[in-house]
Amino acid sequence: MQKKRKKIIIIISSVVAFVAAVLCVTLPCLYVNGFLSTAHPMNTPKDGQIRIACVGDSLTYGMGVSDWTKNNYPSRLGRLMGDKYCVNNYGYSGRTASFSGDRPYTKEKLYGKSLDFNPEIVIIMLGSNDTKDRNWKGKEAYKNDYRKIIKSYLDLESVQELWIMAPTPVFGEPYGISDERIKNDLRETAAELSQELYTGYIDLYEMFEGKAHLFSDGAHPTAEGASIIANAVYERIRFNRVEYPPV
Repeated sequence: MQKKRKKIIIIISSVVAFVAAVLCVTLPCLYVNGFLSTAHPMNTPKDGQIRIACVGDSLTYGMGVSDWTKNNYPSRLGRLMGDKYCVNNYGYSGRTASFSGDRPYTKEKLYGKSLDFNPEIVIIMLGSNDTKDRNWKGKEAYKNDYRKIIKSYLDLESVQELWIMAPTPVFGEPYGISDERIKNDLRETAAELSQELYTGYIDLYEMFEGKAHLFSDGAHPTAEGASIIANAVYERIRFNRVEYPPV
């Protein structure tokens, strides 16, 4: 009888382990391919709160960050900003700024939700996935599409402040992402658009250059890296932000 119970327990344990392994592989794939876009937690702003939208790809979403819901950079930023702010994470893994990329950010419902949020502050970082050979059409093509996305936020009456972030470096070429294109083309584009559109600029590439230990897979910052990003954004908003009228 005991042998039979042990056998049943072993079988059940094996099935549970197999299901867990399958979910660990399939859920991220389903999300990246757009099948789980509705399962993206959002905060509802309270009366008087200043709304901050963090827009981007997996670097914003928090792919590779342990204890994701607490440690992705928008979540950390929300805690740093305090109760006067409502911070939402509109990062979507694998998405491109390019309209002709394999997964354009602008084709996702999440993009529309970020606009409907009517943010007063926008932090945007897109481009790492654009550097993949299958997506890269040159700096000017990337810049033109990225400009349109940024302007779609600047055209909102609610927006009073926007920061463009140059993406972090990658180590090796994980997922086909080009560090050379990030270092040269994406950083330059972010700086140029910031000057052209009168926005803020944060250079994450310079901040993380040579710090491979802060990346889980060569492309995505760890929880410690996400904390560094959150603190950098917090300092820019806290000490360089415009003054808001009384609510």
